[in-house]
Amino acid sequence: MSENKKPPLLPIGTVLNGKWVILEFVARGGMGEVYRAHQVNLKRDVALKIISREWLETFVDDPEELENALRRFRQEVETMVQIRHPNVIQIYDYDKARVKLPEGEVELEYLVLEYIPGRTLRSTMREEGFYPLEEETRLWIEKYFFPVLEGVKAIHRAGIFHRDLKPENILLDGEIPKIADFGLARSIRMESITTSLEIKGTPAYMAPEQFLDFKGTDQRADIYALGKILYEAVAGRIAPGEPPFRQVGLKDPKTPFFKALDRIIRRATEEDPQKRFSSVEEMEKALRDLMTIRRSSPARRLPPRTHIGIFLGLFLLFVALVGVIFYQRSNRESHERPSPKPYASLPANLPAEMTSRDGAVMKLLPGGEVKIPPGLFGDRGLTVHLNPFYMDSYPVTNYQYVNFLNSVLSRIRVEDGVVKEGEDIWLYLGKISKTYEPIVYEGGKFVLKDSMHASCPVVRVTAQGARAYARFYGKRLPTKVEWFYAVTEGRGLENPSQKLPETFYRHFELPLSVMEMAPNSLGIRGLSSHFGEWVLETLVPSPESRVVLISGVKSHKASDISALAPVRRMPWEAFEEVGFRCVMDAVPLPEKEIKKPD
Repeated sequence: MSENKKPPLLPIGTVLNGKWVILEFVARGGMGEVYRAHQVNLKRDVALKIISREWLETFVDDPEELENALRRFRQEVETMVQIRHPNVIQIYDYDKARVKLPEGEVELEYLVLEYIPGRTLRSTMREEGFYPLEEETRLWIEKYFFPVLEGVKAIHRAGIFHRDLKPENILLDGEIPKIADFGLARSIRMESITTSLEIKGTPAYMAPEQFLDFKGTDQRADIYALGKILYEAVAGRIAPGEPPFRQVGLKDPKTPFFKALDRIIRRATEEDPQKRFSSVEEMEKALRDLMTIRRSSPARRLPPRTHIGIFLGLFLLFVALVGVIFYQRSNRESHERPSPKPYASLPANLPAEMTSRDGAVMKLLPGGEVKIPPGLFGDRGLTVHLNPFYMDSYPVTNYQYVNFLNSVLSRIRVEDGVVKEGEDIWLYLGKISKTYEPIVYEGGKFVLKDSMHASCPVVRVTAQGARAYARFYGKRLPTKVEWFYAVTEGRGLENPSQKLPETFYRHFELPLSVMEMAPNSLGIRGLSSHFGEWVLETLVPSPESRVVLISGVKSHKASDISALAPVRRMPWEAFEEVGFRCVMDAVPLPEKEIKKPD
């Protein structure tokens, strides 16, 4: 089996030292495996790095080399703990743990880091580069490259040289770059580790002297890597077959800005370290001076004096035509309410609301044709037909979920505060805050820690736990279109530009009863808050549908629906401001089976 196809060392759900729950395998590097884990006591997700099994197996016959390698792992901890900077990833913990694996019990060393999901600096760089777009180049340098330089300066001030800077080792926390992966770092205050298996770095960004004398490199090797990163952003990604360890520069730069930028790139990537910038500060100053160069603009030829009148007349006519078109479109759109056409034949014997088996009051939503704007669930707009359906008028509560758990006790177990069925994780127990711990497991059953929190929405329940609850009570999770319809139709607005009333919006903060959540015009509570919910990703319900996270309305502006875009999360993830509600397909019911709420 190839190394990339080998299973991760730690199965999902493994708990280290009673507080780190493994949620997801992220990546495998030269010596370590990286996982996303949940810190139970502080209720946060973290990145957890361990020595990989494959890497350990390479030292079976050489204990001395293994010890050197472990010292490098510990050195990464010692290196990173010295640095406190917003553009450098933060270390939280370092420890050992014994875990049971199929082949027996083993001891692992692990490092716990700040978890930065999603993108790297690479995602901000075009494959073909920004050249010759000057404004885009300036914006990228200001927004991303200067913060990277600030992080590298902090590293160097601590007496540390990274020696493996590249776009993939710079993570993005939102839009904030954070330098990560200090596996090759060297401190001038630390003892060098000599080993025949020394990892050298990434050739495309590696300075020539780093290849020839890895242990003798200094801050100028990082400057070389920064020059290569800057070159890639402007000129395009370095081709795999391009010779490494070479000076790079722009081909035939045309404007004063790009000519000056080319000189900076060439100096930063000089093959002779003595000719490079001597410090990141010096490189930054050159770039700051570059930003003062006047922005280039294409030459414009003024119309002859005799043609000015004709030119102005045509221009004013064009403006008038544009104004008429814009007015007609705006007037038409202002009268078009983005609501579904009424369902043509709504059965007469469907009650407006009903009570389901779990005691939830469900409201009837008539459905119809729902128009989804472009960019929300895809690049193009959609029109989806919805049949009538019932939706829980409020999110599932702590009381309801406790009743569910106690009804399926024979199927589930609790391990280190994690509720599981088989390998599926349903719920994370524990305190939500210092004074709020809703559900506890005592005496072989689940109970409410405080009865006054019975009507609060259950949170820290996973997509797996939400789906299991819905199935148990003969219901299902709503599709993203049903949820979108319940939000937008429930606003009761005449057009998309109409302002929402201040009372419509409510910030979500636990503990909060579902009855305190503001209802919309359909009688559905909790959709106009920061509260997030699990929904089905597909347009139509299916047992195989993936469950995704969707957030509530977070703005007073009726036109701001960007928060309604679903986000893919792993089925075992859970969050402190995320719960769920259920729906049921509306079918004609015999009169005797219609049950109205008490």
